[in-house]
Amino acid sequence: MSRGRRQVFVLHVGAAQSVGPDELRVMWATACGSLDINVTRQARGGDHPGRPSYGLWVGEAFDRHGAETRMRELLMARGYLFTLRSTAQ
Repeated sequence: MSRGRRQVFVLHVGAAQSVGPDELRVMWATACGSLDINVTRQARGGDHPGRPSYGLWVGEAFDRHGAETRMRELLMARGYLFTLRSTAQ
């Protein structure tokens, strides 16, 4: 799906909230300090029925801890209620 990239986080926002792909892409690129990123949206279901999940993808160079901290700060500053789960990769 995201050639040359790997998914590192799954994001769910609050039940009554939504995040657009452009806004999410800007936040994720800012958090990573790189444009070598991608975001995806998956249909509702899984661990959070009724809510979509968003995949956060990165290229080769990636500071997981720093990006996660910055992403959490960006989401909180915008008033999102969310869960951000690390993937096994």
